[in-house]
Amino acid sequence: MALAELRDAIVRGDLAPGAPIRQTTAAQELGLSVIPVREALKTLAGEGIVQYVPQRGYTVTELTAESVDGIFRIRDLLEAEAEASASVRLRAEDVAAMRSALEAQRAAVAAADAQATIVSNRKFHFALLDRCDNEWLLKFIRQLWEALEPHRALVYRRAAAAGDVARAEAILAEHEGIVTAFEQEDIPLALRLLAEHRTGGRSDFHRLLPVKAAGT
Repeated sequence: MALAELRDAIVRGDLAPGAPIRQTTAAQELGLSVIPVREALKTLAGEGIVQYVPQRGYTVTELTAESVDGIFRIRDLLEAEAEASASVRLRAEDVAAMRSALEAQRAAVAAADAQATIVSNRKFHFALLDRCDNEWLLKFIRQLWEALEPHRALVYRRAAAAGDVARAEAILAEHEGIVTAFEQEDIPLALRLLAEHRTGGRSDFHRLLPVKAAGT
């Protein structure tokens, strides 16, 4: 329970990158003792979502330009392999799940609902990735996604608050192209569009970093 609640709070953006996490306060808010909260934080630290800083305790991990590039470089390698493996096992219901997730994401963008957008975005991609038959590969991909979730929440929230729908619409268009390619059984095109989509995602995170550095 402690692990799920803390992870959800970070993904929702309730605990922003760099925010301290007080074990006693978190335990009181969750109605738990400090011990399960401490164990949950150790697990999240192992996933890279939080970090322990001596004299400061636990904080939500902040990304640097170098760490963004490092994460996306590994994602490029792992996800390209997983997507290629999954694409030959993709069933009609998997493609339908991608289409359904895209429509849910479209509705979330229209409602400026950042959390629902994040959830539907993840469902879209993992409807494909989960068809990969290498569980170890998927394990590491999920960990990389988790490491980015706090910052993804910040990206989506700021875009919604600023009324910036251009990038959100661009992401929807990219997803539309990907799912259409799968519907038409054009696997090479779908895989190429997925790779290009990750490149755009890397740029999204880089655009966030100067804003954070300026303290705005």
